[in-house]
Order: sequence, then structure tokens, then C-alpha cells
Amino acid sequence: MANNFYNKIAQNVSADHNVPTWLYSVPTSKKTIVIELDVANRSSSSQVISVLIDDFTARGSNIASTAAAIGTNTIVTATHGFSTGDRIRLTNATAPTTILNGGVAIPVAGSGAVADPVFFAIVVNATSFKLASTHANAIAGTALTVTGNHDANDIWNSYAFTYIVRDAPIPIGGALKVIAGQKLVLEATDSLIIHSSAANSVDAIASILEDVS
Repeated sequence: MANNFYNKIAQNVSADHNVPTWLYSVPTSKKTIVIELDVANRSSSSQVISVLIDDFTARGSNIASTAAAIGTNTIVTATHGFSTGDRIRLTNATAPTTILNGGVAIPVAGSGAVADPVFFAIVVNATSFKLASTHANAIAGTALTVTGNHDANDIWNSYAFTYIVRDAPIPIGGALKVIAGQKLVLEATDSLIIHSSAANSVDAIASILEDVS
């Protein structure tokens, strides 16, 4: 077993569950043990945090957009296989992407620690879908305003997110040991994700043992 110990630190954790902070992603062909995960509230009010795992092996297959202008907020594919309410994310695109959410370009996955939005699918039919900001909006059919153009370089994936804690409170001046004493195993290319109830209020630090077998 390798003994590669690291700290992974995130300051000013995102307050947007659609654009969470990706605290740590396991490198390809490696496994990691998360030894401890601490989240501190450094604001002047109580905060709520959620921590999730993105299970890479449970993701759906790559779904390519087809070459066409986006009309009526709709992404068009040859087929997609999504269900309404699925979490989806743009994982590849022509740089810069020409898909706009409310007039702002949707960032490509991996372009920044707090830059990769997670949407929810609203299925129109077998070859098209729309984007919603929350699961509730997806179920209600409330779509985001999406414009621009998409092509075969725009790849969508359904994501398999699992909560470690959801809406866990942290009092003023307090901290939460999300993982302590027990161990959490992350497999190759899995990710650890966090978001809080207010911006610029929460810091997180994970102590990990990387490249284990």
C-alpha cells in the first residue's frame, strides 16, 4: 500500500447546489481513503452544509448533442435515455461552449473548482430534454432559459450523487466532523462535493490517503 497523505482544502465553499464546490476528485486508476473531513463555520450566523459523493462508475453513458441551434430551451440529441429529475452535467464542449443559460455560457466540467453546474433533466421526448435548476423544478416542468448552439462536441452525462450528510447544521464558531473515526473509500475518478447555505461562510478540509490497494 502506498502512503501518499494529502490535505485537500476548500475555502469559501459554494452556496449554490447547482454549482457546488468539487473538494476532491480521485485520479484515474487510483483509490483513496478519506480519513477525516472537517467543515468549519467562520461566519457570524449558523450555516447548513451538504456533502456528496459523485460515483463515477454509476454515471450514465456519454450523450452527445446534435448540430443545431437551441430552440425553446431544448437540447437535442440522437437519443439520451434520461428520466425527468436526473442530475446532468456538461462534461465536454467546444471551447468556449456556446450553450447559454440566461445569456451566460455554461462552464465545461473541469474548468474550475467552483465552475461546473449540475442541472436536472426535463425529458421532452426520447431525443430532446430541457434543463431545470432543481429537482422540484424538473418535476414541475419549469425549465431554464437556454439559448445558443450545440453540436457533437457537447457531451452530457447523468450523475450518480449520493449524500454523506444533507442539510447538516453548523453553529456560529463551530465545526462539523463529517468523517472522523470511520473511513470512506473513494474509487478511481470518484469526487467529493460540498455546498453550504451561504457564500463565503464555510471552509472544508479533507485528510486523505491516496493510491491505496
